[in-house]
Amino acid sequence: MSAWWPAAVLPLIVLLILSASRHARWALAFRWAPAPLWCYVLPAAAVTLGWLPRDTSIYKLLADALLPFALAVLLLGADLPAILKTGARSLLAAAWGAVGIVAGACLGLWLVRAGLPSEAWKGAGALAGTWTGGTMNLLALRSVLEIPEEIFAPLILVDALIAYSWMALLVAASGHQPRINQWLRASPGTLQQQADRAQQPGDRRVAARTRLLGATLALLLALGVRWLVPRMPIGFITSANGWIIVLVTTAALALSCLPAVRRVAASSEGLGYGALYMVLAAAGAQARLDALWDSPMWLVLGLVTVTVHGLVLMLAGRALRVPLGMLATASQANIGGLVSAPLVGAVYHQSLAPVGLLLAMAGNALGTYAGMLAAWLSRWMTG
Repeated sequence: MSAWWPAAVLPLIVLLILSASRHARWALAFRWAPAPLWCYVLPAAAVTLGWLPRDTSIYKLLADALLPFALAVLLLGADLPAILKTGARSLLAAAWGAVGIVAGACLGLWLVRAGLPSEAWKGAGALAGTWTGGTMNLLALRSVLEIPEEIFAPLILVDALIAYSWMALLVAASGHQPRINQWLRASPGTLQQQADRAQQPGDRRVAARTRLLGATLALLLALGVRWLVPRMPIGFITSANGWIIVLVTTAALALSCLPAVRRVAASSEGLGYGALYMVLAAAGAQARLDALWDSPMWLVLGLVTVTVHGLVLMLAGRALRVPLGMLATASQANIGGLVSAPLVGAVYHQSLAPVGLLLAMAGNALGTYAGMLAAWLSRWMTG
């Protein structure tokens, strides 16, 4: 029994982090280091200090068991029809932003390949996935690509440092909208027209019975995929866990097109994020803190990626005459995610907040596939 006690400690760590993130006195700490980063770093520090055991299989068992469930819960509730209502310009902006991320990750890896390990293409794919979708996609790609810990650990720091710096840059650019919109040949009046297409998500307060039904549906999907996986072929995806993640993602997105399934699953979103943070904590418990500083080339790779993303998005915005507010919202939906995209959108125009939320949901849905594409292209480019 003693080998299983970390399975009780990790949930306590996650609960403490989530509780602290909701208190005003800790607001500054979570502004610069978001809850997912704390969920990764604190277990890693506990293992380094000897407060948690290092060599135990419970961490991997927790991650392998909880990740499919978390993905199923979150993706079954994805409102794909609402995303389509945001309009052509916002969707094109987000799509070009994702293209810039994938291209930038591949180019960045090619430029600094001499300073990175031979399997760095997996890290480039993971960065592309998390900056197209979010933490959920990063963890999914860790299983799909079988990313070793010495590559995965630096990505957490690179993700946090660059994503928050990029958000600060986008907020600062809001003070120069007239001049930049003039270069983009865009009319600011189109912002309201685009944003009016997207409506704020409705109230999701539901009965506990509905929440339990959503969690049960997600659990059945995850178990069903586990039964199917032994029958899958070996190819680019070489592990059973990798196939589980890809199949759960695809099946959940397909089922989310049914309104009844989407409504039930959306009620269990809190359970999905709780499970996702537990997976991140289990990953942190397997990490070495010094791995975060082993290779500064990962930071260079990240900088190249966001630079190419920004250039592609600005050129696409000029060609499509998309206002800066829409471009910034789409960019933060790519690199930031569900929490920060509405905030950046609201800085430019209050009605862009729901657009940012819906575009971030689209990134969550497609980020794993974008990361797989970036990994394959990076592997091909670097031989």
